[in-house]
Parts: sequence; C-alpha cells; structure tokens
Amino acid sequence: MESNDAVYSAEPTKNPLRYALAAWRLVRRNPEETTDEAAIVEIGFARSKLGRRFARWEDTIAALKRHPETAAALKERRPFGPIVLKDLEGLPAGTLGRVFADHCQSRDLNPNLVHVPPDDEVGWFLNHLYQTHDIWHVVTGWGNDLPGEVGLGAFYAGQFKSPAFFGYMVALIFLNVVSRRADLDEVFAAFSAGYRTGKRCDPLFGVAWDELWTVPIAEVHARFVVDRREIVGVGVRAAA
Repeated sequence: MESNDAVYSAEPTKNPLRYALAAWRLVRRNPEETTDEAAIVEIGFARSKLGRRFARWEDTIAALKRHPETAAALKERRPFGPIVLKDLEGLPAGTLGRVFADHCQSRDLNPNLVHVPPDDEVGWFLNHLYQTHDIWHVVTGWGNDLPGEVGLGAFYAGQFKSPAFFGYMVALIFLNVVSRRADLDEVFAAFSAGYRTGKRCDPLFGVAWDELWTVPIAEVHARFVVDRREIVGVGVRAAA
C-alpha cells in the first residue's frame, strides 16, 4: 500500500490559532486550492462536541438505515482504502479508476488526505464520506470549484434524505456564499440541480468503489442512474 505522510489526524487540533488560520485561508482563496485547509476546518468541526450536536450525525445514519442498500453498508462497515493512484494510472482509459486517477493528478488531489478512526458507527460514517468524497466528484460530474462543491453537497442531501444533514450543508454553503461573495444565481442553480440529481440517482453511499475501478465510467453512470446534464461550473470530464 502507498504510504502517505500528509494524512491529517482525525483528532481535532486544540490550537485555536491553527483553526483561525485554516478558516481564513479557506474563505479567502479558490476552493480548488484549499483542500488541506478545508480538511482541517471540516474535520475539526465535524468531530467536535458542537459540530456533532449541530450536525446530528446519528439522525443522518438513521435516515440511511431506512434504505436496504445503505443500511447494509452501515451494518457491514466494510473497510476501504487507501487509494493507490499509481495502480489506477495503469488501467485502460475510460475506466472509473483511470478517470479518477487522472482527475486527482490533474488537480493535485490527495485521495487519502483524511482518516477518521472508524471505531463506532458515526466514525465509520464520517470516514467513509471523506474517503469517497473525490470519487463522488468524478462519478457525479460535480467539479472542485465552489459551484461544484455546492452541487455535490446538495447531491449528498438529496441522497441521504436527512433534514439534519440538509441543515448542515445549508449552513456550510451560507458561510461560503457570505465569505466569498459568491454569485448567488450560480450557487442556487448548483444547489437545486445537485439536490434534484441526488434524489434521482441510485444510492452511492457504501458502494464498493474498489470493485468498480476497472468498469468503464459510462457503465458506472448507467448502473447508478447518474444524470450529469445539469452540472453548474467547470464540472469533471466524463473521461480524462
């Protein structure tokens, strides 16, 4: 397995100045250039007592348990990763693994940046979200720009059907809109499109992506009924 010295600890940093610096960089720079800072801020908040109380992860998990496929994933808690990009780079062009590897390389993304100890149900849920987040970008077509992150966040909300998660995503989007003085029309278009397509798509949570690396991405889209026609922003190309 590929070693990775840059993986962030899942333990929230106790240094408030580190949070402040990360948050400042996150709101002042292009979202495509702030992956590391976003990880610090999001992990710290998601794992904190305040974050857990606000996000109510248990409510989202309860919503996922109402669907047989996602309930099975939560029960099994199948381990996943780390993702070895060098292995995926050798796959045929157009396969999910190759498209994913090319996407990560072109944007200098580290798919193994975050690891949350999957010691309990909430830990496994959060770890799975972070481990597969960039895969969802590639599969759904939502890019790594601000409209893309908004669209994918809304896609999650449409998939999970959890009021608590919906509120959590709206709060994050609101902070981005205010801090970045974002184009409201673009943000609302991305949010509504992401939510609609998330509801129509078959569940992506808990999918064994490592068993689909060699499958053509067009086949993956067809298998999960992924609609990429409403993407707002730069998007992710279907094949690199």
